[in-house]
Amino acid sequence: MFINHAAKQVTAKIVYYGPGLSGKTTNLQYIFSITNPKSRGELVSIETDIERTLFFDLLPMNVGLIKGYQAKFQLYTVPGQIFYDATRKLVLKGADGVVFVADSQELMGQANTQSLENLKVNLAACGKSIEKMPLVFQYNKRDLGSIIPTVVLNQTLNVFNAPYFEAVATSGSGVIETLREISSKTLALIKASIHAQQGLSTSVSMPVQFDTNNSQKIIDKSALPMRKFSVERLDEPKTRPFYQAELEASAPAVSGNQKEPSNGKGDNAVLDSIRELAAQFLNEDQDKSRLTLIQKLPVTDSRLTVDIRNSKESVIHSIDLNLDPETRKVTLVFDLKR
Repeated sequence: MFINHAAKQVTAKIVYYGPGLSGKTTNLQYIFSITNPKSRGELVSIETDIERTLFFDLLPMNVGLIKGYQAKFQLYTVPGQIFYDATRKLVLKGADGVVFVADSQELMGQANTQSLENLKVNLAACGKSIEKMPLVFQYNKRDLGSIIPTVVLNQTLNVFNAPYFEAVATSGSGVIETLREISSKTLALIKASIHAQQGLSTSVSMPVQFDTNNSQKIIDKSALPMRKFSVERLDEPKTRPFYQAELEASAPAVSGNQKEPSNGKGDNAVLDSIRELAAQFLNEDQDKSRLTLIQKLPVTDSRLTVDIRNSKESVIHSIDLNLDPETRKVTLVFDLKR
């Protein structure tokens, strides 16, 4: 959850998780296609040579939280194959809700179970429990032959008695229903947290609705209008836009005490690279003029946060540099905040 007090907006992060080719990207493809363009941000793709992470912002209709603050959702999908575990763990960081997209085909039963176990482990690594995380199951590909009965999927996967939906993501069946449920559950938890901090009683949350047009033609995946951002690897960048020599020079030695980042040449080189990196997220000339300030924050728990702010001091993007004290390598986490 990210609260922008200047814009009076609360951003909730929802991650679509599940085994490879279960339909996670197809869910986002359908949602992006039928939602009102005025209610969603651009589709962003962070890509390596072999994997891709997609996300975009989505505004619900008529949803307020408290004292004029509005809600916004960020929808993420992650690569499902087991060997992309580091990327999934990065994307799960800061997640407020999870949709587990299971593949209903009989041959995918073991893959579903392994992916769910992987979700539990990675949430624990982020300091979260799957039992306390807003969670919705989607049983996709119900139109195919030789599928696992829903009752069996619930017995093997949904031991949490979480809401579930049968779906055919390619046609959109069950997709928006899943989105509404996870958004409502996530927003209710955030609202309760904010009210508790303000010392207010929790009010009943209304179901979240989105501005959709079911008759809208689904955009082909190859034609999706997305801004692509490339790195060598999301979990261990070595070349562009950061150079390993610069990273090693800038990574401070980490101990149990909090340290301020040094002001040496290495730090300046990294900040120059971050400026170039941030510019790739911004639109052409008009938006680039907003990139006026980059602020370094103290290193805490082996993490250096770099905030990219506009002239009004509002955060445009926040980038976490996770420092490994043993290997002295740096991991990047990108959190888009418009």
